[in-house]
Amino acid sequence: MTMPRGLAAVLGAAALSVGGMTAPAAAAVDSCVGGPGCHSSLQSAIDTAQPGATIRIAAGTYAGGVRIAKSLRLVGAGSGRTVIRGGGPVVTIDTTSSTRPTVVISDLTVTGGVAHGTDGVDAFGGGILISPGASGAIGATVTLRNVVVSDNKTVPTAVSPSPSGVKCPDGDCPYAGSRGGGIASFGTLTIERSVVTRNGAVGRASDAAGGGIYAANGALTVQSSAVIDNKGAPVGIGRFAEAGGIFTSATATTIQGSVVSGNSSELVTSWPMRPQGELLDMAAMGGGIHIADGGAVTIEDTKIVGNSILADDPAGEIYAFGSGILVDDGSRLQISRTSISRNRLVVRTATSEDVGPSGAAAEIDTSGTLNDVQITDNTSTVSTIDGQVQVAGAVATYPDNPKGLVLTRVVVRDNSAVARSRTGSARAFGGGILNNAAMDLRSVTIQGNKAAAYAPDASAQGGGIFNGPLLVDQGIELTISDSTITGNAAVTSAGGSAQGGGVYTTAPLTASGTRIARNQPDQCHGC
Repeated sequence: MTMPRGLAAVLGAAALSVGGMTAPAAAAVDSCVGGPGCHSSLQSAIDTAQPGATIRIAAGTYAGGVRIAKSLRLVGAGSGRTVIRGGGPVVTIDTTSSTRPTVVISDLTVTGGVAHGTDGVDAFGGGILISPGASGAIGATVTLRNVVVSDNKTVPTAVSPSPSGVKCPDGDCPYAGSRGGGIASFGTLTIERSVVTRNGAVGRASDAAGGGIYAANGALTVQSSAVIDNKGAPVGIGRFAEAGGIFTSATATTIQGSVVSGNSSELVTSWPMRPQGELLDMAAMGGGIHIADGGAVTIEDTKIVGNSILADDPAGEIYAFGSGILVDDGSRLQISRTSISRNRLVVRTATSEDVGPSGAAAEIDTSGTLNDVQITDNTSTVSTIDGQVQVAGAVATYPDNPKGLVLTRVVVRDNSAVARSRTGSARAFGGGILNNAAMDLRSVTIQGNKAAAYAPDASAQGGGIFNGPLLVDQGIELTISDSTITGNAAVTSAGGSAQGGGVYTTAPLTASGTRIARNQPDQCHGC
């Protein structure tokens, strides 16, 4: 008997041969948890389910610490009714063969997880861990739909010597990693209509990243979701706090129609500047989002608001940047119809002399485009007692290799950058925009921004825009067309030097069809 060609094509690999005849494979049998005739535990249902099955989970609270290594659908009775609680992680999704499983989790809450990691040194995914495949390959394909991931954390329990040999006062610096307090993904992850909240990458760690979400390897997509009130905050031996909300080094990152708000990166420590004659690197970055290591990045119709960074080490040369978002060099960036507002950065340090300016609500160190973006009401403050401090404004770009960043119909308004030193020196650069690369501003509004420096030796350059060399000294140029630069100010304490209330430039600048007016103390220095 010959099957019709069209039907065979549809069935494809799902067909099997029986006695010379071709017949479709039997569908996976669905199962349930928590009701009459159902499994009493979620793990039991997972273990006995056929690949491709749907497991329906009744209202109630179920023990976490479950592991999935096959393609399944887990469907709860609603995020407020079905809860998976506890374990470390609460849910682990493994790839144990050459075929990556596809897992869909919907309509439930994942909470109360504390992950310490297999060796205690590297802790990943307090709530959900999507493990890598063999030899570090991309892991499972996972979709979270109508899921709440809340109140989970990663907490290392052991340390090892720094793998890079960085020196601390007693020898090699101690290392421990805390990553993905809510979710850690080494697969392909899609989050839809979900909430990731009150999770933390915390504990006695040198490196903390992704209080809410940590994504590597495959793609990350966040749609119509909220990532709110998560924290990246190492303690004790901390040297790096990265991304209170989302840390991603995924091959592609897409964030659409979402909110990233109230997240924080906090690094409070007491390491000295030069314990053995070397500068000890310490930084807090990406209060809301940190996009690292390249990849295509698309952010649309999203609010990045009310995130924060605290970097506090009065004995060391600590620094911080990107209170709303940090995009590293090499990424391919497009941000559209998005607001980056009310983000806050605070740094207390011995000096900024070797590390350069802290600051910026949006630090973008790569090429790309910003279209119809609002960057407003962000603050950055850097202070010291007797050292030299430096601060940058709301938007900063200084990639390793200068590239082009194009801003179209972008509003940069009412942002402030403040540097304070009680007995030393303070420098403020570009209250609205600091350009240390190649930038093109088209139909942009830069209004009401402030660069302020308060110290016995104080200078403020570019209340609206600073254009010139700081960390990069070549390939710097700024083009401005059909734009407005008004009401900005460069401010210092008495006896200080304030220049370029609207624009300060020492690099090539071309302006056309642009109004520069009502800035203090002048309109354009170096034009």
